[in-house]
Amino acid sequence: MVIEQSMMKAMKTDGGITRGRSTKESVISKWVYSMHAMNTVCDKLEDIANVRMDTTEQHVDASDSRVKKDARDIRRLLEWFSTHDPFPEVNKIVSIASGVVGDDKINCYKAREVGLASIAKMTGLTFNNIKLKRADKVVPLLAMTSSIKVHEEKVPIDPVLLF
Repeated sequence: MVIEQSMMKAMKTDGGITRGRSTKESVISKWVYSMHAMNTVCDKLEDIANVRMDTTEQHVDASDSRVKKDARDIRRLLEWFSTHDPFPEVNKIVSIASGVVGDDKINCYKAREVGLASIAKMTGLTFNNIKLKRADKVVPLLAMTSSIKVHEEKVPIDPVLLF
């Protein structure tokens, strides 16, 4: 939370991303990558001024009670994640966002190999002689439909509503 607050504050002050700069991806990445250098400079300024963030009264997030509460919250989260694994080992490819499970037709994780095999089949042929087969294409996880059978009828499911 402290990192998010300081990043958002830095974004909205003069010289931050939202004040007089564009929000293109290149600008944002340069700004984020420069944060490390900015933090180093701020640390050295604290050393020179003999002031520390954790001793300044205005920083509520650094108070002893808040640090203890955050430590308790972290322990609770770790306990919860130890019993509820967010990334269980499964033998199928599964979308983390929607929970859709792929079958044997899904081969998006082998896109490079499929592409190299297709290139090898085309090597030495003229453009007129190239024949592409549906079997040689990459099938993404998006090709799967989310549905269940209810009384022998396929019923579509919106996985976003399940989670």
